[in-house]
Amino acid sequence: MKKLLFVFISSLITISLYAQECVFYYPKTQGAILEYKSFDKKDKLTSRSTQKVKEISENGNVLNATIEYQSFDAKGKDLGINEYKVKCENGIYSVDMKSFLDAQTMASYKDMKIDITSNSLEMPSEMKVGDQLKEGKLVISISSEGMPIMTMTTTITDRKVEAKEMVTTEAGTFDCFKITYTITTKMMIGVRFEVAEWFADGVGSVKTESYSKGNKMSSTLLTSIKK
Repeated sequence: MKKLLFVFISSLITISLYAQECVFYYPKTQGAILEYKSFDKKDKLTSRSTQKVKEISENGNVLNATIEYQSFDAKGKDLGINEYKVKCENGIYSVDMKSFLDAQTMASYKDMKIDITSNSLEMPSEMKVGDQLKEGKLVISISSEGMPIMTMTTTITDRKVEAKEMVTTEAGTFDCFKITYTITTKMMIGVRFEVAEWFADGVGSVKTESYSKGNKMSSTLLTSIKK
């Protein structure tokens, strides 16, 4: 009887630890706000943005959150709000590719029919330097009165865990995984960038840099965290 009880308690402990092992790349606090600044290739401010943990819930080993993304131009003009989902389940953190939608662009098509198909970008909890990560894809089809207007496809490929580095910004110093990838957007013509992004557990994206043919084109930095 004691042996069976020991096995049962050990199983509960194992399940509990398994549920907690999921690495979550956002604050686990509802209402937390991350603030960012974006710069052009000459380090001139181009925009600001906030990412708010609007809702968060945990059920067993599944952690779900709704993120509200709001962007502003360099002068503070509101450019719109977007929402997307992030989730951590069975040791896999994932973010909906809808997070790449630009609120201002989508607002210009608000009177048209918009069909969106996407998958999620995944980051496993046991991630380590050298790992290759799954690709992502987002397809937006816009039509009016049954007539197709535009189709835009965004793909993220060549995702690799490049390094483990400490990154310092206005918001503090963070222990980050550096992930590199290629992002390609096709509409009338194709646009391709190489991107490096630094992620910290319990925070999310701390720093992002984009390049074209080896030349730095833009950057985004985390500037504050409000919990």
